[in-house]
Amino acid sequence: MTPDAGALEFDIESLAAVARLRSRFRGALLGLAIGEALAAPAQFARPGGFAPIRDLIGGGPFDLTPGSWTDDTAMALLLGRSLLECGGCDPADQLDRFRRWQLEGEESLSGECLGITASVSKALADGKPSNEVTDGADALVRMSPLVLWHYADKNALMTDLESMVRVTCRESSTLVASREFALMAHSALRGKPLRTYSPKRKSAESARQRGASASALAIVKESMYGARSWKEAVLRAVNQGGDADVHGAATGQLAGAVFGVESIPAGWLAMLAGRTMIEELADSLLVDVLVRLDVAD
Repeated sequence: MTPDAGALEFDIESLAAVARLRSRFRGALLGLAIGEALAAPAQFARPGGFAPIRDLIGGGPFDLTPGSWTDDTAMALLLGRSLLECGGCDPADQLDRFRRWQLEGEESLSGECLGITASVSKALADGKPSNEVTDGADALVRMSPLVLWHYADKNALMTDLESMVRVTCRESSTLVASREFALMAHSALRGKPLRTYSPKRKSAESARQRGASASALAIVKESMYGARSWKEAVLRAVNQGGDADVHGAATGQLAGAVFGVESIPAGWLAMLAGRTMIEELADSLLVDVLVRLDVAD
């Protein structure tokens, strides 16, 4: 009995669609990690106060080996595992995991919570964001796993986003920037044209006044504007200096969703610490999405 030609063509098209989606899922998580790792030499440096970053070389204030990452990737991986193991967004479980990372180094490369910010440290100690400390950009930077989880449902993404953000952040400007970033990433995952933003220095300066997440989002927009590859966008971001790890991780995950994992230099992927673990997490999130879509049908 020969297979039906129409059914075979449909299966091939379906496999191709899944392969494209897998590339974007992997691109988002691997892009986040490599973006953070690339930023090491520029961390806390003033723009122009360091040799331009062109390669994955490590170093920086934590003296990282090439391909190593710190808090941004660790918290994103913890969020991804929480989503899978809890079957959805569970802020209490996320808080517990972040605390274990803080106290025991869970999901870190070094066994300690390298790079943890004052706002995150205080929120984890108190069990809620503190009014005494200004928000960082941590909630925006760990966004990708939640966006991947809600690939099929943008409304559910927006519903869960606030509770995820509120684990460590309290300011309204943080929530506004996180929502915008999540919508950009969701559109990119679904292959929709990403709105581009002409870089405007005045708007970037205004964003800094609105908080860390707004400032990070402005850098992402500037870095993505006109970029033709993952590498071009992320090198722009990390060479801004300052919170370079935030800029690299945020731009890296969005660019990975836009261009796919194939756009990330193969040599950098080979050097990435924990690469297999990150790929497996991205694949697990994709499988969960596909299963839920199949059940819904």
